Amino acid sequence: MVIFFQKAIKFVVLPLFLAFVAFLGEVRAKPPDVVVVDKDTDKPYPFDILKANTWQPVEKGLQFLRMSETVMRDRGEGENQKLPVTVDFDILKFDPAYFDFSVYGAVTDKTESKALLAWLQQYDLTAAINSSMYLTDGKTSIGYLRKNDVYNNNHIGKSLGAFFVSCPYEKYQGKIPSCSIIYDNDPDLDTYFSQTEKERTLENALKKYSVVVQNFKLVDLPDNQSEWKAQRRHSIAAVAQDEDNEILLMYASKPLTVQEFRTVLHKNGPLRIKRAMYAEGGAEASMAYRKKTVFLWQHEENIMLFLKGTVKLPNIIGIKRKQ
Repeated sequence: MVIFFQKAIKFVVLPLFLAFVAFLGEVRAKPPDVVVVDKDTDKPYPFDILKANTWQPVEKGLQFLRMSETVMRDRGEGENQKLPVTVDFDILKFDPAYFDFSVYGAVTDKTESKALLAWLQQYDLTAAINSSMYLTDGKTSIGYLRKNDVYNNNHIGKSLGAFFVSCPYEKYQGKIPSCSIIYDNDPDLDTYFSQTEKERTLENALKKYSVVVQNFKLVDLPDNQSEWKAQRRHSIAAVAQDEDNEILLMYASKPLTVQEFRTVLHKNGPLRIKRAMYAEGGAEASMAYRKKTVFLWQHEENIMLFLKGTVKLPNIIGIKRKQ
């Protein structure tokens, strides 16, 4: 009888169990339905992509805006030869009262670089965007990046200037912003310290957060205006914070220079942006939002590479609705 049960387990029960496990794996690994924004115009959207310059509610704590502004672009035919060009980009605005923000990365999460949709699915994220540019090794961020006590890069880049921070350590929760963008020359550093703290430095402010990622500063402080000289045009992904301390994910699919992008951010009062950080440009730049369907922002020339998972990102900023 014992031999009979051993054979039954080996030839019947075990194969059925393995088949069931495989089935669960396929269900979990099944790619979500994806709508490529602006390309899949026949699909239903949770917002109106034809309606510009108006905030649209998407779900509680989240709004969408299609920004459309005109900038003057050089004709390339000599000095003072300008041509008006319309710059369009999309914005998802998240209220930190309803969402949590973190960084997910190959080094910090002890995993591998993944396609943006794979990051979204594996960590059950509501939205995701590039966190920062990276070095030629394909993993190391160009600036400081830390999650808890795990460093992707422990060097603060002197020319970068902006830090996205989130997830304050327990002793600071409720005392400092849950999520923010801090500048290296930030006049509001007092926000991150109590009245009894004397060493009010950038480094000490960063130490209060378990998630810190550094990249280029996009929007200057009023008394410290500058201009980006690089004229190469490409898609742009960026993160910003407005005057209500809400977090904006921004994506421009049509190629433009960083200075053209900055010009729109600077002059557009309704956005009320007080801090902004460049995230990525070119083929790797992308943004995604998931409701039941995933809505993907990516330049049309790179869509197939993204959907096939060919373009892998080592680090992303991910957003989840609070439980």
